[in-house]
Amino acid sequence: MASFVRTATDADLAKLAGIEDEADALFTPLFGAALAGETPSGASRAAEPGFVLVIAEEEGGAPVGFVHVLEEDGHAHLEQLSVLPSHARRGHGRELVEAALDEAADRGYRAVTLRTFADVPWNAPFYATLGFTEEDSPDHPFYRTLLDTERRIGLNDLGRRVHMTFELSGGMEMDPGPFEELVADELDRLPDEMVEGLENLVFVVEDRPEDGSLDLLGLYDGLAVTERGNYGMGELPDRIIVYREPHLAQCADEEELRAEVHTTLVHEIAHYYGIDDAQLHELGWA
Repeated sequence: MASFVRTATDADLAKLAGIEDEADALFTPLFGAALAGETPSGASRAAEPGFVLVIAEEEGGAPVGFVHVLEEDGHAHLEQLSVLPSHARRGHGRELVEAALDEAADRGYRAVTLRTFADVPWNAPFYATLGFTEEDSPDHPFYRTLLDTERRIGLNDLGRRVHMTFELSGGMEMDPGPFEELVADELDRLPDEMVEGLENLVFVVEDRPEDGSLDLLGLYDGLAVTERGNYGMGELPDRIIVYREPHLAQCADEEELRAEVHTTLVHEIAHYYGIDDAQLHELGWA
């Protein structure tokens, strides 16, 4: 059967609570009314950092399931997966999870986590078939909050809960110190004609942009020399910021990382000079 996954629209969001309520009814024979409670609205899900995908059985059709992934402090967490029981056993849940993993990978995450019941067939055993593995819950405020919430609402009384992780391909690890040394090394390798004109400028390494995303590799925080006008003495230094975690998420090894850092430095220095991409190529800098 054909299926179509898309980012949830406003019209889709209005239907998510109903889908979740019908899907949760499958737990009633196991747990009775223990899971009964107010279902989050689609709008409230969309308002949280992360993304919501829906699946339909015809292009532009009504959603028959959805997946909600939270993005919190560098972590991608699959918070909810629901499919209408009348449309179950058609591969929709699997397709939604796979689409969510692809989206998380595109956003630079190296893993996706979730918490679920260990012994409910369509919970942990299902996710295991997709490649999720059971692990200890990380000692991190986000996950500690999840555990506290589960205890508070009594989920632990209903059955064993497990933390599961899917490792996404790509990405590498490097602590801040070695990464800063690598950036300094690549800065030293830049041509003299590129760096000789840099004035009142500092290079800074930060873990992530302020919005927490993994899409932005670098930033020129200042005013290009072509726009400075009366820019004079006493001005605070402009900054070129190189973001560590986005670089690591997009690179598989140190050789690739060095090339990416080099490209970032060149592009941000070009912003300092007011140079666009076409001029970069003309100068032989790109």
